[in-house]
Amino acid sequence: MGFFDKILGKEGASDSSSGLGKVTEEDHRNALIKERPDLCKKLSDLPADEVVKRDGKIDITFKGWQICNVEERHNKDDRRLGYLKLFKTRNDKFVCQRMTLIDNEEKQYIAATVEDFPAIRNFFGEDSLAQALYVMLDRVSKDW
Repeated sequence: MGFFDKILGKEGASDSSSGLGKVTEEDHRNALIKERPDLCKKLSDLPADEVVKRDGKIDITFKGWQICNVEERHNKDDRRLGYLKLFKTRNDKFVCQRMTLIDNEEKQYIAATVEDFPAIRNFFGEDSLAQALYVMLDRVSKDW
């Protein structure tokens, strides 16, 4: 029995036995989707320095506003499985980011700068998390 197993008080404990192993498609289908307006800014606020992480490329840095944020949480343990963020730059472009939890520790970050609403939809796709982002975007964009 290893040190980590002793801490847990389980002999033979592993990541998969704790239920926090690889995230499955079923986890995504059953996830709870939440809007996070508390993490967003209004365009009337001063633009902030933003850094958007992405794997395999340099991070995207710009001045702007996070205008939409939706996340999916595991329906059993409230673990965050992924999120979508949408930013508007002060140069009237958009920065899209998708984070996906692959397993208990590993995350995947994909991000891109796009010009318009069709490109936003092209980046995020049509899954249920993206649909939640479009609902939020429709509501916040009425103020522009």
